[in-house]
Amino acid sequence: MQVLSGRSVLVQTVVDGLGAPDAVGVVLVGEAGIGKTAIAREVAHQLQDSVQVIPVRGGVGLRLIPYGALSRYLVGLSPADAGSPSAVLRHFMRHIAPELRHQAAPVILVDDAHNLDNESALLIMQLATARKVKVLATARQVPGPVGEFARAAKDGLLAHHLVEPLTLPDIRELCEQVLGGPVLTGTARMLAVTTRGNPLLLTMLLEQFRGQGYLVARNGVWRSQGPRPAIGAPLADLLLHGLGERSGAELAALEAVAVQGRVPLASLEAEVERGVLARLAQERLIEVDPSNGQFVSLRHPLHAEALRGSITAARALDRAETVRAALPEPPRDPSGLAAWVASALRTSSPVGDPVLLRSARVANRLHDPRLALDALRAVREPSPTPAYLLEAAWVQAADGNRQLARVLLDEGLRTVGDAAVARDGAVLSLHLRRYLQEGTRALHGDVERWAGLLDASVDDDGGDPQAREAARAAVRLLRTSVEVLGGNLRGAADLEAAPVDAGLPAEVRLGHLTLLAHALTRTGRPQAASRALEEAQSLLEESPEHLLTYREAVSGEHLMSLIGTGAYDHARDRFHRCYPPDAESTFLLSGWLDVIDGSRSLQTGRFRDAREHLVLAVEAFRDVDGLHLLEWVSGAAAYACARAGDGSGARSLIDAHGPLEGGSDAVARRMGDAHVAAALGHLGEEGAVERLRSIAARAEGRYSLLVVATALDHAAVLGDRTALRPLAEVTRAFDGEAGRFLHRFAAAAAAGDRDALVTESEASRRRGYLPLAVRCLEEAALAGPAGAVARGIDRQLAALRAQLRVVPGGSAVPPAHGARLTRGEQVIVKLVAAGHTNREIAEIRGISTRTVEGHLYRIFAKLGISRREVLQQPDVVL
Repeated sequence: MQVLSGRSVLVQTVVDGLGAPDAVGVVLVGEAGIGKTAIAREVAHQLQDSVQVIPVRGGVGLRLIPYGALSRYLVGLSPADAGSPSAVLRHFMRHIAPELRHQAAPVILVDDAHNLDNESALLIMQLATARKVKVLATARQVPGPVGEFARAAKDGLLAHHLVEPLTLPDIRELCEQVLGGPVLTGTARMLAVTTRGNPLLLTMLLEQFRGQGYLVARNGVWRSQGPRPAIGAPLADLLLHGLGERSGAELAALEAVAVQGRVPLASLEAEVERGVLARLAQERLIEVDPSNGQFVSLRHPLHAEALRGSITAARALDRAETVRAALPEPPRDPSGLAAWVASALRTSSPVGDPVLLRSARVANRLHDPRLALDALRAVREPSPTPAYLLEAAWVQAADGNRQLARVLLDEGLRTVGDAAVARDGAVLSLHLRRYLQEGTRALHGDVERWAGLLDASVDDDGGDPQAREAARAAVRLLRTSVEVLGGNLRGAADLEAAPVDAGLPAEVRLGHLTLLAHALTRTGRPQAASRALEEAQSLLEESPEHLLTYREAVSGEHLMSLIGTGAYDHARDRFHRCYPPDAESTFLLSGWLDVIDGSRSLQTGRFRDAREHLVLAVEAFRDVDGLHLLEWVSGAAAYACARAGDGSGARSLIDAHGPLEGGSDAVARRMGDAHVAAALGHLGEEGAVERLRSIAARAEGRYSLLVVATALDHAAVLGDRTALRPLAEVTRAFDGEAGRFLHRFAAAAAAGDRDALVTESEASRRRGYLPLAVRCLEEAALAGPAGAVARGIDRQLAALRAQLRVVPGGSAVPPAHGARLTRGEQVIVKLVAAGHTNREIAEIRGISTRTVEGHLYRIFAKLGISRREVLQQPDVVL
């Protein structure tokens, strides 16, 4: 049943199609292992109570035998009649006569119709067109159904359905069924690319990888760990069996591409006949990537792996040399260089040290430490250079050995004389300091150290004035970055006031734009940040290898800015453009997709979906957290759990919150603190509002406006209406849709503008921001006296809350209503029910009248009411 993940719609379509009175039949077409037979069997299972199913199976050995597929139904047919189509037809009809007596026509289920003999196909189609039977056939895409079925499908007699590969959600569902728990999005994407969505191959890999310990469960989430093992013998044999009918020339071409990894089409055409390549492309064994100079690769990654494992080392070297003779120099693009060097290393072909170091750098920046390590091991220079030690440090950092990485980095940069190596070392050093939680003093010390290194490298180059200005600009950026990462965003205004000089090196301009965007996003201006990052992206595209060190920071900041504006679809598109599905780094960085989807779900009130995505993002970011956002994401996940009613999940995340492994920058840490405080409030703990106001006050002193707004907004949701006015003030300059919505709500609520609140509620509802739409009406209900208008608002509010309860993936509990009343709130409800005024309650409880009002606001929100009189009714449930 696992292979039917994602197939329910197709199964129902086929069942309905066969049930139509005028239907002749259906043919399911797809590649081997895609699940055609499983779908057909499920259809037969669903039809078994209403129609009879007659199984027929094609076979390679029966293809040339007339009526070979029907032999089981032709027992007793005389040799004289075997050559007569009419006699065969009569004999077959007699055999299935009991089925024909049923009211509904029986269904002939033809499996592997591409291997059906022509005579059997003709007989079956004659019966089908005569409305004696219906046909359900499965066939491979190549060579396709046998001629008679293919003509029937072309003429519209047989409904033709292409069985597509599983989508990523389908793959996640199948993984969860097989493994018994959720799977990291990155791991699911790796499996999707490796298997190309083929459920048979996916199931076999899941069982193999789980048995080998490559797939493990951590914190209840399945994930891959370490280098991926080679595919096992059963799967390799299955894949090679499918290639068994290839000609010698075709197999040689396939092996050459498998060994090389990816080959320019022009180079391959110089060595392989066009007709051979045309057949391989037509049968979907190879594919051409139209970008980057028309590169050819095997369509299925597992075919490449199986072929590489099946040939001897000598033959692999011969195949590689065949292609490399037409491609003597390594490609210039990063992914092409990595594939070229990987092929050379597999076949023990000689590669110069400079190319090996280039490939190690590329592999490290593309999150492929295994290739980087292989390249470094092949370097023949007897004493390690600073560049070598830097890449070795990157490898160790990626493997989690950060102390060793620190030692290697310090040793390498002790004698560095190359400004580019020094700048790359500065980036790695900042990451290591933050991971090792060594504090701002260590970061400041690093900056001064890098200043000396950069100055020294300029002096070694002859003291060029332009190079010296570039070094000074780089040092200024490093000093500013330490302040920004420490949470002080006031100094970041200088970055916006002084545009970066176009004459500076691209890496300095890129660093300036990225740091500026970082600060803009965290001061509530993600739209301005996104504009800066568009320019940064264009710089990356102009010189990809040279600037690879900065790619992840630019891409991550761009995603953060788009999430901040509420442009979630744009953020997903940006991720896929930055990290194509076949890139190694996409598997590691796919936690971003969960951050995007989780953030959207929070905004739209789908708290269960938000919980699912953000919990997965936390697990992904534990390993790869280039922007050090783990505490931010972890706090948001705890908040999502609390809003979804998952108290134990929220408590677990709260208990583990800060400092988390991997650390974070100061703003990320405070954002996480704000979300955790809000989660505690929704779990019913007292003091959450006071904690949020304290977080806001501290953040305001350092100009961390996003933290201020987040904390105040959470406080307002928890009933602190005094937070509304400062929330309106701090969000006044926010840009982006999400920020503007929040500002208009807070301003209208603080002013008690009922009309504006109703208008904003409708605008929020249209945009899908249901929690904010509800909050607008809750404030509107408090903004004026009772009457017809108030009753209309109450009806709208009830309708919106009902809509929020049933939204797909939404919480069963509307916003702000997920927590039970605290003991103090229960006392206040009893005093209200007894008829006491707010002032009397304040005197009885020894608190201020404003505090009583705040408690009542939270009580109204938790109980889903908007009138004090409701609390005086006898059926109120506390």
